[in-house]
Amino acid sequence: MPAPTTTLRLRPALRNEIARLARRHRRSFSEVAQDLMDEALRLRTCPGIYFADEPNGREAKLAGTGLGVWEVIRDYLELGQNQAALRKLFPHLSTAQVHVCLLYYAKYPEEIDDAIEENRQLTWEAVRSRLSSVAKRA
Repeated sequence: MPAPTTTLRLRPALRNEIARLARRHRRSFSEVAQDLMDEALRLRTCPGIYFADEPNGREAKLAGTGLGVWEVIRDYLELGQNQAALRKLFPHLSTAQVHVCLLYYAKYPEEIDDAIEENRQLTWEAVRSRLSSVAKRA
């Protein structure tokens, strides 16, 4: 089912910047605007999270650390959802940083679970087979 149409009046500078991003990423104006609004809402819902371009696309990251939210949650799950053990593993993370990762995961579990699974599948063998044309042959 197609998304309902909504008309927005945008300041010229804002419209020009969205159009520039759309051209740069070879995507439609609508797609880029929707992604930007989605990220803005996520930032407001989960302060302390930011988004960065990574090889697999945009990724939710924990401010001040460079860690992907998926990395913190992966280890949290592997530690039996034990926050104290997670804090020992990441002593540089504050309680607030751990809580914002948990909040983000509670709101967007499918995104984080997918990222964890994608990275679990990234073995040396998988990388070698994907990049066989550039891999050094012995």
